[in-house]
Amino acid sequence: MKIALVMDQFDSLNNGTSVSAARFAAHLRARGHEVRIISTGMQAEYKYVVPIKKSPFNPIFRMHGMVFGKADKRVIEEALKDADIVHLYLPFKLCRKTRKIAEKLGVPYIAAFHCQPENISYNIGFKHRFLPFILYHAFRLRFYRYVRDIHCPSRFIAQQLYKHGYGAKLHVISNGVDEAFAPMDIEKPDEWRDKFVILMVGRLAAEKRQDLIIKAAMKSKYADKIQLVFLGKGPKQRKYERLARRLPHKPVFKYVSQQEIVKIYNQCDLYVHAAEAEIEAIVCIEAIASGLVPVIANSQKSAAPQFALDERSLFENKSADDLARKIDYWIENPDERAAMREKYLREAKEYAIEKSIDKIEDVYRSVIDMQKGKPAKENDLNRHVLHMPTPFVYRVDKNYRFVNRNIFFRFFSNLLFYLVALPLLDLVSKLFFGLRIEGKRNLRYLKGGAITVTNHIHVLDSPMVACCLFPRKPFFATLKSNFEIPVIRHLVRLLGGVPIPESPKALHAFMESMRKELEKGRVVHFYPEASLWPWHDELRPFRNGAFHLAVKSDVPVVPMVFTYRDAGKLRRKLRKKPLITMKVGQPAYPQQTGSERARVLEMRSAVRNTMEALLSEHKKTAS
Repeated sequence: MKIALVMDQFDSLNNGTSVSAARFAAHLRARGHEVRIISTGMQAEYKYVVPIKKSPFNPIFRMHGMVFGKADKRVIEEALKDADIVHLYLPFKLCRKTRKIAEKLGVPYIAAFHCQPENISYNIGFKHRFLPFILYHAFRLRFYRYVRDIHCPSRFIAQQLYKHGYGAKLHVISNGVDEAFAPMDIEKPDEWRDKFVILMVGRLAAEKRQDLIIKAAMKSKYADKIQLVFLGKGPKQRKYERLARRLPHKPVFKYVSQQEIVKIYNQCDLYVHAAEAEIEAIVCIEAIASGLVPVIANSQKSAAPQFALDERSLFENKSADDLARKIDYWIENPDERAAMREKYLREAKEYAIEKSIDKIEDVYRSVIDMQKGKPAKENDLNRHVLHMPTPFVYRVDKNYRFVNRNIFFRFFSNLLFYLVALPLLDLVSKLFFGLRIEGKRNLRYLKGGAITVTNHIHVLDSPMVACCLFPRKPFFATLKSNFEIPVIRHLVRLLGGVPIPESPKALHAFMESMRKELEKGRVVHFYPEASLWPWHDELRPFRNGAFHLAVKSDVPVVPMVFTYRDAGKLRRKLRKKPLITMKVGQPAYPQQTGSERARVLEMRSAVRNTMEALLSEHKKTAS
């Protein structure tokens, strides 16, 4: 393949994104791929160099190991000539412009998420979560909403993107550890020989929190034995040097090549990673692969805790006291440290860069196939294309109360539903969308519990379903992310929304809760397409959840489908969108014989066929 990697800075060794990109490029070339680099910096045979974007803030950016490239159209077009795929590393101007040019030239592209908003907010001294929230959504609106596939270096950052409404397909692939990072028989230098050497690698910046390690060393019972080593450079170096003046042994601050880093890893006794914000913290797994036991800050904004095998390798975030206790433990227990060293070495093999290259090659091939016009896979047709801001965290586990039986909640819920929401939304549906319901007589004989399903084509199609089912008040199985939207989340809950959980145990509890409601004669509505595609006029692949619940509960499924009709000349002047007709089909009942899976698939097929027939009938009438 001919692969173009695009980032603002490629040559820096003080920038994790640059180092990771350089490794990917080298290993891809070793496999016979042609790798082109679009970036700033030094000229090279494989590089297409763009100028640095002029800014009065460039000296500050350079302190943090970063510059921004100017999007030179001529250079970009030359680099993309006959390329098979483009890998865009950052959400800034150079990558945004390259994406547009790639789309124009018909070159497939994938983006990566390497710039954690918390890194920006910490470095400007604004630690409130409001700014990262704004940045996550700014990145999405300016860049990532145009991308179908995003490379995430860790599961942590993939979860953050999902939480903030990123609807692309997320590929969790580690940046990988080079085979050079391995245990070696290297003696400590003379000045470290009788000391316990603690190492941290990373920029000397606010979010990395090297100051915690210095404070912990001061608090340690073994302060007179500890030698601190910090590999990296950054704006906090002078501050940390002043802070460390009271230590018995002066810390080492230096910036070294990869070859020397490997050597130093093997001369140290313990690795401490104190950073509060990390997308992956690949230096931590490099230390582990080199034979060091880690102690890691247990921060909710960092992926690094994933590397800890037990609580002895985690310390309370921002706590120098707890870090000092963990350091003392490992100093006092060398045999335990040796035993854990072997366990960590086995764990590090899972992050070998060759495995990451295998995975990224597979992603490249699938993206090329999809964007070159080959048939879309089912997952692509169920992806989310509409996103709302989700700043809140809403936890749904197996103990979650899916149906709130509190008497006051039920009273206000029914009051809001029947006296306010339903009349108002019925008026809006008919006035603005011209809602017309056909086939409602098919609901006449439903006396007990039932499941209803529709295609998902509008943010207000749930109220339309409620209008159709009146006077019965349904439960709506809905995405958990809808409970993380400001204001809306409370209305969703009050009006019958039930979050669909992600974990298997919680999902089982959800299904059991809905089954009990069906036994009581309630109606539960599902969107089997799993995602909202506004004004889409075809059915997309169905998930099995609704049909599995119907078979388990032995209740019918009522197929309903939203169709569109012409608004007429007068209304077309007021609105460009068509009017909505909702068609209700005859209920489908579960088969009583056969395996459970066969019965689920049979019901799904029957319901889909009915909905397809309703759509086809409507199209013939409209034509």
